[in-house]
Amino acid sequence: MFCSAYTPPSCIHHFHVNKPVCRKPRFRVCSSTTSSESDRFKVEYTPWLIVGLGNPGNKYYGTRHNVGFDMIDKLARKEGVLMNTIQSKALIGIGAIEEVPILLAKPQTYMNFSGEAVGSLAAHYQVPLRHILLIYDEMALPNGVLRLQPKGGQGYHNGVKSVMGNLDGRRNFPRLSIGIGHPPGNMDMKAFLLQKFSPSERKQIDESLEQGSEAVKTLVLSGFSEGISRFNLVQKYKFHKV
Repeated sequence: MFCSAYTPPSCIHHFHVNKPVCRKPRFRVCSSTTSSESDRFKVEYTPWLIVGLGNPGNKYYGTRHNVGFDMIDKLARKEGVLMNTIQSKALIGIGAIEEVPILLAKPQTYMNFSGEAVGSLAAHYQVPLRHILLIYDEMALPNGVLRLQPKGGQGYHNGVKSVMGNLDGRRNFPRLSIGIGHPPGNMDMKAFLLQKFSPSERKQIDESLEQGSEAVKTLVLSGFSEGISRFNLVQKYKFHKV
């Protein structure tokens, strides 16, 4: 029997200490057998902080710059996670992928200040850098093409730049890039990012969200395994015609 649990912060008041002794919140997942009491055991797993970048509000819903939010919504539906809490300037939901605890987050700071939420959540829940997965739009990839990497730079993405800045400039955290393509012709980049997808583009994005959610599950359960290498290879050539 497996059970996922979240232990909220708590404080203990001692009569001989002026200030209460407080414990930080912890994720815990326990696994137990039912054969006898002596066979019971508990296993703790390192949680994952999975963050999708985007802009809050109906004005930006469904735009190219918000595909990070779209992926978080997809994961929340598939894993039964309720996104119903505001913490550290982010909309969050706590759950698990099988036995591994996850914290899904959508920063509400607007894109250019996303790092304020990510840095605060990572510190509060004591999530190591290697378990912070950042999901965002990428113009360097064709629309609907995904790429999952263990680390990387900021490129020209202000949201990623903000996150790295709030993680002391460190870049060794996983990221899932979702391709949105380049602006056509001389179209302004900002206008392109804040534009909704065409019906055909939206279909490609919806298919990629399904594929990406499975890749995230593989990453959480198995790390950067051979399965992730195959995923990246398939994504790289999925629109190539022989």
